[in-house]
Amino acid sequence: MASTLRSATKAGDDGHQSESRSSLDAEVIIANAPDPVFVADLEGKILQANDAVSELLGFRPDELLEQSLSQFISPEELREFTAALREVVEHGVTRNAVLHPRSASGEIIPTTLNASALRDPTGKVIGAIGILRDMRAYEKVVRDLEESKIELQDKILDLEKFEEVVVGRELKMIALEKEVEKLQRELSQLKAELGHT
Repeated sequence: MASTLRSATKAGDDGHQSESRSSLDAEVIIANAPDPVFVADLEGKILQANDAVSELLGFRPDELLEQSLSQFISPEELREFTAALREVVEHGVTRNAVLHPRSASGEIIPTTLNASALRDPTGKVIGAIGILRDMRAYEKVVRDLEESKIELQDKILDLEKFEEVVVGRELKMIALEKEVEKLQRELSQLKAELGHT
């Protein structure tokens, strides 16, 4: 892989020092990236992966290298990844492709993939540099928000029922007050009539 990356990052015919510096820069960037970064050929074979990929998937680096992505994602997602690779070849980049690789423990991990083209010195696309984003925390937040939304909707329904009871009670109280006032007027009227007789 290092030779592929070196040839892909060669900065022209500026000499061996420029080529070595470019390949070293690319390798250092990939190795030290905080997000999971991998390099795959156009068939989906992993040529290089940083430690963050190993941590995410739970595989040793030697268990990832030279492996097909088909070992980590479902056949349907492999088709989606292949489509993403086609987009990389055609447009040089793909964004937010959804993948759910299986970890060494069997856990299905929600991720998004951003990838850009890996080109040889002539500019021909020879693979892709992919950056995975672990979406487990995001999906947990979304689930928590959905649960909160459902709880809030339930509370709103409870409040509406309570309001209906309270408003109904208030309306009954107002009607009873009017009835009492009416009866008091009638009583006053009766007292007045009886007082005149």
